[in-house]
Amino acid sequence: MLYFKINNNKIEKYQVNFDKEKIAKLKEKIITNCSLIEHKEYESVSNPNFNADSIIKNFQRKTIGEKEYFEETKDIYHFSYDEYIPPYLVKLIDRLLKNDSKVIEEILNYQISEVSIDERINLANQEFMKIDSENIAEKKAKLKELENLLKLKELNKNQQPINLYYIQLIKLMNFKFIDEMSLDKINKVELFLERKLIKKNS
Repeated sequence: MLYFKINNNKIEKYQVNFDKEKIAKLKEKIITNCSLIEHKEYESVSNPNFNADSIIKNFQRKTIGEKEYFEETKDIYHFSYDEYIPPYLVKLIDRLLKNDSKVIEEILNYQISEVSIDERINLANQEFMKIDSENIAEKKAKLKELENLLKLKELNKNQQPINLYYIQLIKLMNFKFIDEMSLDKINKVELFLERKLIKKNS
């Protein structure tokens, strides 16, 4: 895979090599260890409508009764499962595994900026303190939100920061310098061809 990097007044060309199997295994570790886990539990007559990107674990379905409709009778199910919401880095890895060379720049400039559960709890607590003491309904709603966040924290207590896994990903990508060319020279070629060859955004 080729990667072009703009460096000052020139563009550098690199050959990027990586072991797809090792990166795929790293991706699975990130999903397992770094995802935000949300527990879902509810009753319905219909199965959950998961999309292709949904990561579901510990799925259980139990029949708990029946519901009569005008035209038919349907079983009522109790659903229980954990949904794993992986960090955005997983989507970038998927693109890398599909040989999308444009994703390399995004991976190299990936910003680890996920808001922690503790930060969400602190924010909700501050919002609770600002609610008028006579506004009982709003205070109850915010207390319920805090309760759910504390349950979320307990469910995710063994989850890990993504930092170390991100470093591992970069180490699995081998960059071999091939050549370089001045941007002035490329500009002349672009003028000659009357088309843009590269996106000069850095």
